[in-house]
Amino acid sequence: MTSLLPDDRMLRLGLGCSRLGSVNGSTGDEARALLRLALDEGIRVFDTSNIYAQGDSERYLGEIIGSRADCVICSKGGKYLSPVKRLLVPFKGLLRRLVRRSGSARQGVARARAQPMPMRWDPAFLARSLEGSLKRLRRDRIDIYMLHSPSAAVLRAGVAIGALETARIAGKIGRVGASIDDLAAMEAALDDPRITVLQVPLHRGDASYDAALARAAAQGVAIIAREILGGPAAISGGASPAGFAAARIAEMARRPDIALPLVGTTKPAHLRAAAAAAAGAGRPA
Repeated sequence: MTSLLPDDRMLRLGLGCSRLGSVNGSTGDEARALLRLALDEGIRVFDTSNIYAQGDSERYLGEIIGSRADCVICSKGGKYLSPVKRLLVPFKGLLRRLVRRSGSARQGVARARAQPMPMRWDPAFLARSLEGSLKRLRRDRIDIYMLHSPSAAVLRAGVAIGALETARIAGKIGRVGASIDDLAAMEAALDDPRITVLQVPLHRGDASYDAALARAAAQGVAIIAREILGGPAAISGGASPAGFAAARIAEMARRPDIALPLVGTTKPAHLRAAAAAAAGAGRPA
């Protein structure tokens, strides 16, 4: 198994930070407290993106995590805010107050977040995105930097990955990766030896990635498992993982073909429970 942790004895669990600073998530002192709690619980891997919470997710990580050598930051580039969403940024505070008063408004925001975003894969755009992330994260280097939802065609073209590889050689990225959304993209990514980390949506009961996961393990490509509790369906309230969350986290934490799973909670009690489940899983066989 390929490890992503500075020390293999560390907790095999990462915190997904897509809602850190978002309208539907935790902000201000609440967000800072959540990150400090994650550190106290032994979490040392934090997953974010340039577009999460319009950059605020990275800003909170930069403030609390900064350049700590014992923490691994994974960020992503390729997506950007549409003009309409950029216009809404100054009104985030108002939207947040509305969302906290209304369950239907909360679900509406979650559905809006799940809609496809515009993307660009040219080297100049990716270089600017990377520089913005470095600044917000207060780091000279991002441990893992990924293309955010590239298609198989984008990956096979190789230009976008080439831009990240150039940044890696320059010392701005530790490891080049891709956060993929389908099997075709994963197979294309595994054909490119420059990609050493993949983030893969692994829903409960879905065996469609099993052969590709075995191939990744054979090639030494590290797998970060996301959406293990249901992904957008769980966030929007369309599915409840309460009955199986602990068992699912423990299962993923002990699998030898997965470097580590991600959980994306913003609730302290859920974060503590997730960390306990991962800690109780023990090390992979």
